[in-house]
Amino acid sequence: MGIEDGDSFAYISDGRTMMAGSTDDLYLARTFKQQGKDLLFVRRDNKPLLIRDAKTLEQVRKLLEDDRKLGDAQGALGEKQAALGAQQAALGQKQAELAYPMSQIAAKHAAIASKRAEIAMERARLHSLGDSPERDRKEAELDKRDASFDQELEGLDKEQEALSRKMEALGEEQGKLGEQQGKLGEEQAKLGEQQAARGRENMKKVMAVIDEAIRKGLAEPLPT
Repeated sequence: MGIEDGDSFAYISDGRTMMAGSTDDLYLARTFKQQGKDLLFVRRDNKPLLIRDAKTLEQVRKLLEDDRKLGDAQGALGEKQAALGAQQAALGQKQAELAYPMSQIAAKHAAIASKRAEIAMERARLHSLGDSPERDRKEAELDKRDASFDQELEGLDKEQEALSRKMEALGEEQGKLGEQQGKLGEEQAKLGEQQAARGRENMKKVMAVIDEAIRKGLAEPLPT
C-alpha cells in the first residue's frame, strides 16, 4: 500500500473506519475516539500519534473516500457477476435434469439392440430347421416383435430430438452468459488495476498529508 513497515494509520469516524496497517493499532486508536468527533491515529517511525486537526482530517478523508468509490464500483460489478453466476447455476441444473432422461433413452436404445440381437439369433436357429407351419408362425412372431421395436425406436428418437433441442438452447444461453461473465471479468480486472494504482498514489498522498501535519505540530502524542 506504499507505507513503511511498522507505520500505520486509522481514520475513525462515527460508524466508519478506514485504515492501513496494524489491527492492534486500530483497537488502540478506538480508545481515544470521542463521540461526534473524527480522529486520525498515526504510527510514524514507530511513534503513535493522534491528529484531530479539521483540515488534515478532511484531506485524508477525501483521499480515502476516493479509494472507496472505486471499491464500490468493484463491489457493484461483483454483484452482477454473482447474479450471472446464479443464472449459470440454474441453467446448469436444467441441463443436469435433461441429462437424466437422455441417459434413460440411451439405456432403452441399448435394451432394444440387445433384444434384436436375440431375435437375430432366433431367426438363425429357425432357418436351420426345415420348412414347417410352426417355423412360419414363429418367424411371423419375430417379425411382429421387430416391427414393434421400430415403432418404439421412432418414439424414442423423437423424444431424444426434443431433448437435444432443449439442451442445445440451454447451451447457447449458457454460452451467452459466459460471454457476459467474461466481459465483466475484464472490467473487474481493469478496475482492480486502477484501484491498485490509485490506492498506491493516494496512500503516498495520505502519508504526505500526515507528515505535513506532524511537521506543523498538529499531531499530539498519546496521553499517558
